[in-house]
Amino acid sequence: MTRPFALLLLLAASLPCPRAAAQATYDDIARFVAGQPISPGSPLRGLENLPSVRKHQTDCAAMAQTWRERRLNAIRDWAKAEIHPRISRPKTIKYPFGGPDFVHVATIFPGADEYILVGLESLGTLPDLLAMDDVQLGSYLSHLNHSLRSISERNFFITTEMREDFGKQGIDGVYAVLLYFASLTNHEVLGGQFVRLDDSGQAVDADAASAQGIRLEIRALDRLPSFPPVSNLYYFKYDLSDSGFKASSTLKKFLDQRPGGIGYLKAASYLMHQTGFTNIRNYLVGDCQFLLQDESGIPAEFFATYYDVTYFGKYAGPIDMFKEYDQPFLRQAYATEAVRPLPFGTGYRMNDGDSIQMFGVRK
Repeated sequence: MTRPFALLLLLAASLPCPRAAAQATYDDIARFVAGQPISPGSPLRGLENLPSVRKHQTDCAAMAQTWRERRLNAIRDWAKAEIHPRISRPKTIKYPFGGPDFVHVATIFPGADEYILVGLESLGTLPDLLAMDDVQLGSYLSHLNHSLRSISERNFFITTEMREDFGKQGIDGVYAVLLYFASLTNHEVLGGQFVRLDDSGQAVDADAASAQGIRLEIRALDRLPSFPPVSNLYYFKYDLSDSGFKASSTLKKFLDQRPGGIGYLKAASYLMHQTGFTNIRNYLVGDCQFLLQDESGIPAEFFATYYDVTYFGKYAGPIDMFKEYDQPFLRQAYATEAVRPLPFGTGYRMNDGDSIQMFGVRK
């Protein structure tokens, strides 16, 4: 080998790999998909002048302002006044049937050590934004915003719509949605991993092919002194019917290692009113110290057996799609109990005047 050629090889080995040097952080990607400013040293800064990205930033800013003004500010202020004084700092939040809806649970219960979301939506992959040209980016970002239409308009995800959206233009699951919501709720994303649940219920790192969930390590940028320095946000794709969630299931073991905490239920399709979802219903009422839900979660009469309940809002009955799940117990409770106001719509009842929340403290 000639001396000049050897020197060239040595020089090449000492230089950083172009692909490694161009890697964006998890927080870079989260802020990018949420249309927020990117850190000065990020390789994604080179994409910000593309027409598709500028449009995405404008669209995201408008959507975020609408969410905050129409819903999130009211939810946050209500939770501060009505929920936070009744609980100690939340350690674990358990949100079955919520899909990737981190935005609402983080608004109501900020500063938890762990958020555990469960749904049927696919996990998806981390988007490789630097590998896309302007046309591809525009298509990806517009489809991402389209996939968020249910929760932005209705405050909950519609699983069938999400299934249709995923697989289009690279939007293959909830990964990007979780990053979006983490940034929207003013969290820094420190890291992310695919995980699977081993036989003992431990969440261990996994590759995309064998993964059952996603774990994001997040830090609240507006955290209070009582907040943890780092929180874990989990999303698991898991069957919560009685055939999937039982004593021997790995998710049950995972949750058993985190006893107590707070349960949250919203737009849960009245599944726990049916015989095929008794295991998850019984687990929640037997485990959670506090539970916040709308009328579509645990049947209200069963719920009130285990919890001292404070009622908020106005019970107008189920929407037509679920008319068979009218609850006479709730009608009586709302006619006789001291009901407190609810300044926002939630669940299937999106208007301020016909929506309810029930907050239970274990008896």
